[in-house]
Amino acid sequence: MNKITEQLQAYINEQEKMGGTPNEEILNRFLGDIITFQNKTPIANFKRFTPDQMYQMLNDPLGKKCPVKLRKLSDSEIEEIPFIKQALYLLRSLSEKELKLTPQGYIPPKLVTELYDMGLSDWSSDYYKQKLESRVEVVQVLRIALKECGFIKVRCGKMSLTTKGGKMLKDYNALLHALMIFLLLDFNAGYFDLYNDIEIGNVGRLYSLWLLHRYGDTWRHKKFYAEAYFKAFPGLSPSACYELRTFDRVFHYIGLCDINKTEKDRGIDFGSKTRKREILDKIFTFIEPQNK
Repeated sequence: MNKITEQLQAYINEQEKMGGTPNEEILNRFLGDIITFQNKTPIANFKRFTPDQMYQMLNDPLGKKCPVKLRKLSDSEIEEIPFIKQALYLLRSLSEKELKLTPQGYIPPKLVTELYDMGLSDWSSDYYKQKLESRVEVVQVLRIALKECGFIKVRCGKMSLTTKGGKMLKDYNALLHALMIFLLLDFNAGYFDLYNDIEIGNVGRLYSLWLLHRYGDTWRHKKFYAEAYFKAFPGLSPSACYELRTFDRVFHYIGLCDINKTEKDRGIDFGSKTRKREILDKIFTFIEPQNK
């Protein structure tokens, strides 16, 4: 017998002792009160967010009731965001003329290099002297995001700007919102790896963003965040793919966190730690969970 059933039965017993028998309407109202109370009760494994708040982060990210929202930024502030800077550069290039792709259908290496240099350094991409789209994951993610958002199209070996994409060049906040919704909700961060569980790191990405906001002032092992994540989502089996997909891929590519993958970081903990970048709290506002 679950807790709600126990409470319901206790209520019925109490009413019967008092000589009454609650009808269906009264029972439904009582059940509604129980469920409302539970949904507004802070949960320890959610870092004291309520089920209602977690529901909003999962199903209406950045929406009116969501604990995480986008700020309205100036154009110059938006251009400071590495991923958006890359997106704007490609969209502007396409607004001038179509881009002829390589015979294999890739973005030409020269443009790949230009786009990559606008983002955060990535150790695995830095390994290659010549920057090819097939080797530079962030450029692949950029292309996927712009295509899925309907901002670019490819036909007959040429990439071009859509009407919708052209409008984004006149409204940077709309571009920011569209790309953040895609990257934080719709993007399958497991697309590039061989791990089996697709849900890990894709489910609850906004909760991971809050964790980085809350605890990311100092360098922390990525396992610290993984522990908190799997406590909140116990139905998922702990896996290292969470750290890869969430921090090394999505958050780092957007420009929200640093990873200790520089030359001076070489050693036993190489690539295992992260911290937030200042730009994270410039882009988003966060409602803190209840402390009591």
